[in-house]
Amino acid sequence: MSAVDTSTTAASGSSMLPAARVRRIIKEDKDIFACGSESLFLISRATEYFIDSIVRESYEFSRLDKRKTVQYKDMAKAIQSIEQYDFLSDIIPPTVTVRKPTASANSASKATE
Repeated sequence: MSAVDTSTTAASGSSMLPAARVRRIIKEDKDIFACGSESLFLISRATEYFIDSIVRESYEFSRLDKRKTVQYKDMAKAIQSIEQYDFLSDIIPPTVTVRKPTASANSASKATE
């Protein structure tokens, strides 16, 4: 995918994510004792690029289904099919369709009872 278009994102030197919230999330990691403003900025921008990347990939799956709206199943497909996102497979599992039982399945289940 292409890089993020900086004209539609935050101005150079700033992030679209609220710094206070990002700092609070970073503080949740007990292994990190301090985080300078430059590090905070880089983490925020890296997060923006990550979100942009996964949304773009998910959008491609929605386009394949001839839709303009990204749905959960599109994100799940992106995560399952792109090796880069394997670490998210437990968080966003693939969708499972629930089928109505057929007559043969009903008779088979009654026979086992």
